Amino acid sequence: MTSPKDIIPIPSGINAGLSSAKRSTMLSVLGMPRPTLDDTCRSVTNPAIKSLIVTEDVGPFKVTGLKPAVASLRRVLAKVKDVHPEVYDLLGSSGMLCVRRIKDSSNPSNHSWGCAIDINIQGALDGIKVGGGTGKQDNRTLAGLATMAPFFHKEGWFWGVGFSNFEDGMHFEVADQTIRKWHAEGLLVDSKRKIEPENLSIGDVGGEVKLLQQALIDRGSDLVDDGEFGSITQGYVIDFQAANNLKPDGIVGPKTKAALGLA
Repeated sequence: MTSPKDIIPIPSGINAGLSSAKRSTMLSVLGMPRPTLDDTCRSVTNPAIKSLIVTEDVGPFKVTGLKPAVASLRRVLAKVKDVHPEVYDLLGSSGMLCVRRIKDSSNPSNHSWGCAIDINIQGALDGIKVGGGTGKQDNRTLAGLATMAPFFHKEGWFWGVGFSNFEDGMHFEVADQTIRKWHAEGLLVDSKRKIEPENLSIGDVGGEVKLLQQALIDRGSDLVDDGEFGSITQGYVIDFQAANNLKPDGIVGPKTKAALGLA
């Protein structure tokens, strides 16, 4: 019988129809949580975001995060409790709101808006190898996390094992599509605030970026498909745009996607 703490292969079909929240989406919808970021968890200083931050009990633990994300998380965990109490009873939080930059990057983590949660199974982690993690790319995860993943998916959360540059199994974050939905429903700062199109730009990470990099490599770019849209990827995008009579702004919008066969 499988235990929630057992390490199992990552299930197929994860994150179908969902993508990790893009930096451009979060900034256009919510803005920067605070003026400067470093590697230390700090508090939100942006008044508009601060007004949406709550600390509440979500069942097995308390969290501090963005109000609609906390409400959504509570619904997920209530379902887990009903269907898989053996998993629910072992759940612990390894952090939700944490205003900081992504490791080795100047870009904010999605924890910075209180839209992501790291979950442990009775203290066991699966993600970046810190304090007991199981590794970066082993195509395996904790059985308890895999059991919960469909409930998160139904609520519109992206599971971190789907990141292209590392498997972050303990990490669940509100998907880009869900952030846009909440914005349209008026649950965030200002529903009239203009939101950026679903473009790719510097600072984004994930499978979509990896596909972009692979398309550029297929066209002769000397690039590593690591799933991170950094300055080197941006430079190759600009070169491609200039060579194909597109606006050379380094932003991968509908026209650039079409030219790369990514539409």
